[in-house]
Amino acid sequence: MTDKLTELFFEGRDLKYFIPQFFIVSLLVSCVANNGVPKKFGRDFSMPSSNSEDEKNEGPSEYAPEVNEWHKEIKKFTGGYKTFPSSDEVTNYLNNQLSSPNNPCEGFEDSYGNKFGDEKSIHPAAFGARKVLAAMFQSCKALTQVIDDKTPPLKGVTTVKMRRGSSIPKKRKITNTKAYVDSHIVLNKLKEDKNYPGEKCEDVTKKPPVYGYGSRKAPNKSGVLNLSSSGAGVISSSKPAAGIDCSAFISTALGTQGLKVSKKAGPFTDNTTRSFHSFLGSKNSCLKRATYSEDQSIVPGDMINVAGSHIVMVDSVGEDPLAIKKFAKSGNCNSISVKDFDFTYIHSGNINNSYGPSRVHISKHSGGTMWNNLRTTAVKMCKRIVEGKKKSVSMKSLTSYSKFSVIRHNTTDPDCVSSERIKLRNEECVDGCLKDQEEKVSNEV
Repeated sequence: MTDKLTELFFEGRDLKYFIPQFFIVSLLVSCVANNGVPKKFGRDFSMPSSNSEDEKNEGPSEYAPEVNEWHKEIKKFTGGYKTFPSSDEVTNYLNNQLSSPNNPCEGFEDSYGNKFGDEKSIHPAAFGARKVLAAMFQSCKALTQVIDDKTPPLKGVTTVKMRRGSSIPKKRKITNTKAYVDSHIVLNKLKEDKNYPGEKCEDVTKKPPVYGYGSRKAPNKSGVLNLSSSGAGVISSSKPAAGIDCSAFISTALGTQGLKVSKKAGPFTDNTTRSFHSFLGSKNSCLKRATYSEDQSIVPGDMINVAGSHIVMVDSVGEDPLAIKKFAKSGNCNSISVKDFDFTYIHSGNINNSYGPSRVHISKHSGGTMWNNLRTTAVKMCKRIVEGKKKSVSMKSLTSYSKFSVIRHNTTDPDCVSSERIKLRNEECVDGCLKDQEEKVSNEV
């Protein structure tokens, strides 16, 4: 009976068509056995209302490149579909595909001396931002390069103004991929790295990350989010590019850690800078305004937001990140300037001609709406300390600009942290170099 079924199964079939399907089915079965396939999240995810416009701009299905890659690998593995591998060969092949990639990050330290992994604990929101940044570049080296006031602007990219009345007034366009990569502080190093891309990693120098206003991200029904899509913020005539805007970046960072914006929400909510701000005063909110004290102001994991404008994630801070202690000691609080700040942040923004996803040191800035308002909070807190008012206070009382806020996630509330998390497509590429950091993720601030 078995022989007859085998004969019927193979009758009229070419190994060229059977072997790829066999491997795909085998891998899926193995993944399920190893809990490698995330369960469907369904309505737990809050999807963007304007998703249809994103889909029009994102091109082919995210699975098409993977299927093509499968065929290439299997053709090589089977000698051009001429031989069928033994059971041992199949087992070894699948084990290799499912194993964690060896992708060490040499010199895991940025130009400001921040040694990643030395932290006693890492806020999950900050870790989420690091994970998204590393995944977008398919390398942890993206974390070691920091934009500052000495970083030159990018080349090979321009901004295209859209017709009046367009939902997206400006779109990004890469005109020369080589010029863009060569002038990029991360991409140019990856291009020169003989070991890049690593195992299970994609070469993003061929489709580089870029800031695209309106390039939103959302996971599919299986909870997998594709960071390499162009999105609505990249014009169709652009060279290949992976677009993402500021609030989509932060939404994704929170989603990778299951950090909910509301107790009633799922593990991922697609938020804008305005909706992040509106959650601060809503019932069941998991977002709160940061508090300042004599010993603490902003901390890693804080989100600095201007509703309707921009949002960033604080990544690392110096001993006196807003210079409050220094100027309180001298009693000269009004002299605090943005240039006195000492911290880095991660975001996606139109900095240095559309760098998009990047780590930035605050020395890059000397003013602007976001940073001038942050300075105001520092000055007011400094004066409170000088006056002997050392009790912690909400930053809401330290600013008069209603659209500005320093947002802190309430990670200590179990109802604000979901056990389900979104997965980034190809995140396995950076799992190895982020492993030590992930073990130090803590919900304590």
